[in-house]
Amino acid sequence: MMKLILRANLFVLGAATIGIGLSMLLLGSDATGQFFAAFINFFLSDPQELGGLSSSNVDSELRFYSVFWLAYGAIVLRAANSLEGNLKLVPILAGLFFAGGAGRLLSLVTVGHPHLLFIVLMVIELVLPLLLIVLWAGVNRQR
Repeated sequence: MMKLILRANLFVLGAATIGIGLSMLLLGSDATGQFFAAFINFFLSDPQELGGLSSSNVDSELRFYSVFWLAYGAIVLRAANSLEGNLKLVPILAGLFFAGGAGRLLSLVTVGHPHLLFIVLMVIELVLPLLLIVLWAGVNRQR
């Protein structure tokens, strides 16, 4: 059962990162950010506007990084698809995702409070890897 839950979480993570990466690459940072901010605003009623993503510098930088996000998603999907042979990748993939969340936390502490969207993303990026590690450890014990 743990293996199934781990695989499902990896599939969702991989698909989400590919979807977000493609959106960022093809539609740009502002369109992608505004879509997800509207989603957050609908469920959490955050009146704060999402700004700062429409400048050419930010858009260029995020479209550059989106390619790495796509590659990460492809590796996560590959690991999920062949979990037995790629189980050793799970801690690395979880660690990378956690490091991204830690980067957001560092930004929050040093630069200030971002839009609620980025707080929600930070929480996901700090909690989901811990869940993946717990599931990975359970699958390893069952082997």
